[in-house]
Amino acid sequence: MGKITEKLLLERCTPKNTKLEQVKTLNLSKLGLKSSDLPVPLLSRLRCLEQLDLSGNRLQEMPSGLVLPSLRSLDLTNNEMEDVTTLDTLTTLEDLRMEDNLYITVNDNYKLIILLPMLRFYNGKDISNTANHVPTVFKLIPKHFALYYSLPFTLSLQPLHVLQCHSKQDSPDDFSTQLWACSFQPPLDYNGDVNGATRIVATCGGESVCLIDCETGLVMKKYKVPGEEFFSLAWSTVLMSRKGNVGMRPCSILAAGGKRGLVKLLHPRANMAYGEFRASRKALSILCFSPRQGNLLFTGSYDKNILLWDIGGVDSDYNFKVTQLLVLETTSTPLHFCLPPATPDTHLLAACEKGLHSYNIQLNKDPKKRSEEMEITFPVYDKDHDYHTIDGLGFLTNDVVASKSHMQGSIYLWSWNDTRAQRPNKKKKKKEVCAVILVELQWSSTDIPYLSLNTCPSKGYVVCGDERGRLWTYHVTDLKANFRSGKAIPATEVLISETTY
Repeated sequence: MGKITEKLLLERCTPKNTKLEQVKTLNLSKLGLKSSDLPVPLLSRLRCLEQLDLSGNRLQEMPSGLVLPSLRSLDLTNNEMEDVTTLDTLTTLEDLRMEDNLYITVNDNYKLIILLPMLRFYNGKDISNTANHVPTVFKLIPKHFALYYSLPFTLSLQPLHVLQCHSKQDSPDDFSTQLWACSFQPPLDYNGDVNGATRIVATCGGESVCLIDCETGLVMKKYKVPGEEFFSLAWSTVLMSRKGNVGMRPCSILAAGGKRGLVKLLHPRANMAYGEFRASRKALSILCFSPRQGNLLFTGSYDKNILLWDIGGVDSDYNFKVTQLLVLETTSTPLHFCLPPATPDTHLLAACEKGLHSYNIQLNKDPKKRSEEMEITFPVYDKDHDYHTIDGLGFLTNDVVASKSHMQGSIYLWSWNDTRAQRPNKKKKKKEVCAVILVELQWSSTDIPYLSLNTCPSKGYVVCGDERGRLWTYHVTDLKANFRSGKAIPATEVLISETTY
């Protein structure tokens, strides 16, 4: 349809009025409107407008410069919103609805709390407590990527390089772009044997993926997709055919995904993005390759599905074929994946916003669409909390798993084998199994989610960041005597970087 007219605005206001300057409630839903159909000069005359319904349109963003000084309630349900920062001029908003927008993510939800200081209801929920707390903490979260080196003969780490390589237009003044994930390039061994370490680490955030040389601190390569926001990446090794299809050789590749729901496939050595495929209509939250079969890729997305793909190999012209193998159903957004080191071909652990779930991923069994085998629960659920979010997960050994839930104030180490031994039989409807806790590690008391937890199995370390940019390190080989003691164990060391602010 054409642009909005004064006549249309007066026809769709309630109660009926003859002057735009006196309109308080306006319904512009289900008109097929695009962002370009909203005329700023005309809409800016709605000085008394308090409620605006724009649901069921095709809006990707709000028009620049729109100021509605009395607006209290805005409904943007069922649009195509991509950029929430265009709402920053609507500073009087108290109630906002944005369900069913394809590209809105958890990160966007936190941005809205920062941009809209009066916001108290979001998608029908009271967010007053979160809104009061997040702006202060948000200022404390570092947007830099720091590389550390170990001092000889001690457990201490010291900063080696501090980089700000994901800023918009490489501006040092950009502190809004988030760094979401990093991953070291594995040694090039198609059999999965780790016989050494590499010096290249990949990072993603904003519209770019960077490859950094850890020794020099230099950004070796940078891949950009305008309008994208990368949330996850994963390395793997696939087979690449030689010219004339003579023989095959292992090829190190990097997969990255984010807001657009597309998986980008990169061949860093050739400095080439050789392909992409759509894994979801919504944003991708996590990617994970099988350690034994480098062509098998798990993707998790905001449509609450986990998919297993066979991305195959590539030929000398970078042709490839993607096949969907499994659909694993969950009730919330997946945040982390873990494949048990001893059985990576048969089971997947998925940490989600509403719990930790285990799936049977054997490809020689039906059906191809599967529900969880069991849900693993934790003692923290029995306390005065109504959240089941698991936002940190990693195997420390073939059996010991580290996991955390935000607002928990600790990290659990628990036994995968002992926990799985309790799994319910197929006849039971209830699939919950309580994790067999080995020890509880003291951690920061924070209600900020998605602070990264990682494990270093070869050295026996668990490392977790916090809301102040500190790194909490736990040397688990020193803690084994305290397993099953019931005592919460303090960190071995808490690292405070000079860049923490």
